[in-house]
Amino acid sequence: MENGNQFDDAISAYENIKILKQTLKSDNEAIELEIAKAKKELAWLQKAYLPLQDLKDGIMEILTIGAESYEMASIRPGITGLAVNAAWGSKSEQFGSPLRYETLEDALSGKLGDHTACQIFTPQKSQFDDRVFLSLLFKTIEPTLREIMERMTPEEFGYGGISPNEIGPGLKERREMIRVIKENIHELELKKGANVQKLTALS
Repeated sequence: MENGNQFDDAISAYENIKILKQTLKSDNEAIELEIAKAKKELAWLQKAYLPLQDLKDGIMEILTIGAESYEMASIRPGITGLAVNAAWGSKSEQFGSPLRYETLEDALSGKLGDHTACQIFTPQKSQFDDRVFLSLLFKTIEPTLREIMERMTPEEFGYGGISPNEIGPGLKERREMIRVIKENIHELELKKGANVQKLTALS
């Protein structure tokens, strides 16, 4: 009789495992559908055009970052070059150290050559870079740039052939939506992975 109970228990456990495995598989199928839906929404948000005003704001963000990056990549190193003697070949023994009084006076008097070392805004460039203006004067010229863009037509921004259904949410809202969707996809993938581990353990 005991063997019969053990057999029944084994059959019951086996059936429970089958049911659990099927439940996990069904759960993962539902998760995969959710992931696919979320990724489709994410792809649309990433590719859809911005409302016109948000595009203008985005352009200003690009210019702001361009100004900041130019300062870090060109202007600050140019100033450093003057400060630590890197700009004066005849004083090579002092490279890396701050200008001494003598070197400063020699530079001012022209003894160290012409003043090409003063080209700190467009160092090592044969052509002028607009980011110089942005880096130095962006806060001053920003209102003018915005005023110019306000006078421009939507067609000048490329909206002439764009239908309304191709335009998505605004910049701030879209960034938050994309963040939430990516976070949701990550959580779903973690849940799916946990189910796969359970299925592997049950196999």
